[in-house]
Amino acid sequence: MGRDNDFEGKVIALTGGASGIGLATAQILHARGASVAIADIDPAALDNAIQLLSSASERVLVTKLDVSDNSAVKAWTKSILEKFSKLDGAANCAGVIGKHHGTRKLSETEDDQWDLIMRVNLTGMMYCMRAELQAMKGPGSVVCVSSVQGTMGFAKHAAYAASKHGILGLVKSAAKEEGERKIRVNAITPGSIETPLMHKRNALEGVDPSYTPTPIDRLGTSEECGNLIAWLLSDESTFVSGATYSVDGGWAC
Repeated sequence: MGRDNDFEGKVIALTGGASGIGLATAQILHARGASVAIADIDPAALDNAIQLLSSASERVLVTKLDVSDNSAVKAWTKSILEKFSKLDGAANCAGVIGKHHGTRKLSETEDDQWDLIMRVNLTGMMYCMRAELQAMKGPGSVVCVSSVQGTMGFAKHAAYAASKHGILGLVKSAAKEEGERKIRVNAITPGSIETPLMHKRNALEGVDPSYTPTPIDRLGTSEECGNLIAWLLSDESTFVSGATYSVDGGWAC
């Protein structure tokens, strides 16, 4: 079987799947034969995703989902099994940055912003991983999107950095637990990637959009992250688990 259809017959779930890294990953997987179950909180973005993947709509399930709602997450994975009868893998890309991203110290952090970021980025990630792992029979693969801020400290990013560090702990623990079922769990840590979320961050922080803190002097693309996620979901990486892969142009090395 060639690379062009190496995901044929596989079912992959994606959160945050209607924009940025999640959408790019969905397009890559779908083009390579996968059935994709895309969840996102943004209805307009979901409508756009449907249009982009319309060439084989029978292999697409689109769901409006708030990952911080445990009941909704359970219903989503149930709907995947009802439509496709199985789940082979997942890419968990959903996340938020909060309204004071990069502008307030820990000593100035508001409870509601801390709670929002933790509820979506960490608790929501756990809800999705748990439901996905319960739905998967194995073998399989789960990939979670953390951040360069999951590996380094950043001033005025305490809640976001803490949530992204926490994802790596979830990934490592789950990898230890699920190996006996031949389910692999890995993470990627994107740096400055040109996505809608990055544009929102730049606006909040007043960052020059052309600024790149990396040895490779450009922004990364969602497709570059998507290609790595696809590799981690594929049969080309069957002995890779509990690992964290940087996609940051050398920023954190």
